[in-house]
Amino acid sequence: MINMEPVIGLEIHAQLNTRTKLFCSCPVGQKAEPNAHICEICAGQPGALPRLNEKAVELAARAVVALGGTVNAFSLFSRKNYFYPDLPNGFQTSQLDPPVGSGGGLNLALADGSEKFIRLNRVHMEDDAGKCVHDEKRDRTLVDLNRAGTPLIEIVTEPDLSSSREAMDFLKQLRGLLTQLEVTRGRLEEGEFRCDVNISLKPVGSETLGVRTEIKNLNSFRYVGQAIDFEIRRQTALYAAGYAIEQQTLHFDHLKAETRPLRSKEEAHDYRYFPQPDLPPVTVSPETVAAIKETLPPSLESVKEKLIASGLTLEIVNNLTATPGALDYFLAALKAHNDPKRLGTLMAELFLPTIRSKGLAPSEAKLTPPKLGQLAQLLAEGKLGKRAAYEMFGELFASGEDPLTLAGAKGLTLVSDAGPLLEWAKEIVAANPEETKLYLGGRKKILSFLVGQVMRRSQGAADPKKAAQALETVLGALSQ
Repeated sequence: MINMEPVIGLEIHAQLNTRTKLFCSCPVGQKAEPNAHICEICAGQPGALPRLNEKAVELAARAVVALGGTVNAFSLFSRKNYFYPDLPNGFQTSQLDPPVGSGGGLNLALADGSEKFIRLNRVHMEDDAGKCVHDEKRDRTLVDLNRAGTPLIEIVTEPDLSSSREAMDFLKQLRGLLTQLEVTRGRLEEGEFRCDVNISLKPVGSETLGVRTEIKNLNSFRYVGQAIDFEIRRQTALYAAGYAIEQQTLHFDHLKAETRPLRSKEEAHDYRYFPQPDLPPVTVSPETVAAIKETLPPSLESVKEKLIASGLTLEIVNNLTATPGALDYFLAALKAHNDPKRLGTLMAELFLPTIRSKGLAPSEAKLTPPKLGQLAQLLAEGKLGKRAAYEMFGELFASGEDPLTLAGAKGLTLVSDAGPLLEWAKEIVAANPEETKLYLGGRKKILSFLVGQVMRRSQGAADPKKAAQALETVLGALSQ
């Protein structure tokens, strides 16, 4: 059998961070009763005329500039014709040609330390559909149009990705950039950042692409990885058995971790695009583009380079930049404890997993950046052991209390006074004559064993460094 390799492209939908919808003044991003936030425009009533949200255009242009693309001075909205029950107009208002932006891309760091540039084909604006909700009790499907008309940008990559890992890393990096720029809030669980995956196989080294399938509406990085891996296995098995790949749109069943067909894959001509007659062309002046460039913060890549140079691992850096608000929290905590490596470890191992599990933004946590910095400082000064810090973190996060006060109240602060440490050291040396003899005979590594015994004797309360010093004092006296 011919060796095949995957070719992957992404179509990413990011909800723009606006107060109102794309073509009307109804609010977005607010939880409400079904159909509470609709009007004649987003509900598709006959004769209702749309009016473009200027803020949405600004945010779309901001994304294009940040991604290194070209903001087109002139772009058009078109009607993309297809029927869904939750699409009130019977068409989606989208951009075909020209879109708001073209070109650009992102450098993707690979596992071997090299980089790969993932090209972008286009960025265009469009409005979102509503939502169908199936009522099992009444056995009917109900339509909620609160989401209809929500402003989106769709970012379309070239087929430059080669694995599920590359696709997930690219999505995390892109989301981190767009949330840093406040183009989108990027909440995956709310559908504010989701993607479709196009995937095909081709003979290794060939320039001819195979027949592709499209996996729709994935709003989890893990699901993206699982869906791609399953589809690669499925297509590989079909090629091996001599079957042709059918061009299809697929649904990913995350419970079974497999894809299944939804419909035949559409092409652009199937949607019968034509210019939206109710909207004028979108214009973005060179002056506007220049103003956007001046207001952009340092690029995410340069921020990552500085963090890595400060001693953080790439994994921790990606964690900080992929979570909205985490980088700002980290930088604020650094003012209380200027040790990026120690603080980054606490963020990655304790703080970020906790806020994700509770569905909080970093800024919503009771544990403020200075308090996390204080926790790191206690670890650095040896006043608190790592095990104790991790043990008390849940309570510390819930209360936002001063770390030293809480550690003292729970009896977790480390003993560093010479008196009790020397007594423990004498006890351990007396109780371990064989190890003491080996140490005195030159086996200095035995000291770590004896320190462990002191830690056990003190029930974890001893400062390990000071315990080692106390043992060296006691053992030094014996050697004389």
